[in-house]
Amino acid sequence: MEECETLWMARLERCFDAARSWQQRLATPDTVTSGSSLAGDDKGLVTAPVRTAAWSGLLSAVDHLALMTDLARDELNMRPTSVFTPTRAALLGASQAVWVLSGNRATRRARALAIAEDERSQHRKFLWDYAKDEYAKANFRQEFMIDLNSQADKLSAEILRIRELRKEFPKIDSDATTMMREAAAHLTNAGSVGDQWMRFALAYEWRVASAAAHGRSWPVFVRKTEKTKTANGELHSFTTSAEELGRSVGAATLMTSEAWRLWDLRRVPH
Repeated sequence: MEECETLWMARLERCFDAARSWQQRLATPDTVTSGSSLAGDDKGLVTAPVRTAAWSGLLSAVDHLALMTDLARDELNMRPTSVFTPTRAALLGASQAVWVLSGNRATRRARALAIAEDERSQHRKFLWDYAKDEYAKANFRQEFMIDLNSQADKLSAEILRIRELRKEFPKIDSDATTMMREAAAHLTNAGSVGDQWMRFALAYEWRVASAAAHGRSWPVFVRKTEKTKTANGELHSFTTSAEELGRSVGAATLMTSEAWRLWDLRRVPH
């Protein structure tokens, strides 16, 4: 094993150690203490959206990083695309937690409400996929269809309630790319001008891993590939390395670490 690869494998192992320690925290959700910043954020809002969005993001981030540790225990293969799907999911979950826990109170509340509305809208779309399907309406039990529509109606009422609450805040989008970019900006804001590279590094990991998860081929132009001349042109084959995997796992671990820091800062009084 080359010296560079040995270095990156050691960094990967440190990331895996962090994931194993975080995994223990998921067994029993932390208490949000009365009088804490987080308790104040959720005051008067529907179903405590700030802590819910933050904890959901942390849960997803740690669970996907823990999957990487499980794979590593079984001698993780350096697959050139699929291995980055768990790291992408971990980065997204951690970014959601950082996004909703950073900024001032008005910003945190606005972001949490944006996520809460999106959650209910996505749930309602899921129900409507069945409730509005012509085959389902003709063949599914009537009681089942009535229940589906009843659940969708309740979600519609909740969405209207959340939209009323959102009127006092600036309009905010909660799409994944926005969350990741703004969470990355949060990570770099406290650093020096020279630390701005981190924002670009996180964006790179997000874009390339997203392409892999969606079956897109454009990363052949930015990632390491093997090229073979053929009669029909040049064939590009993805390859990967401990360094590339280490950067991806490291980005997700860094964001998750900041998410835990903010969570612990906000859930107890100071």
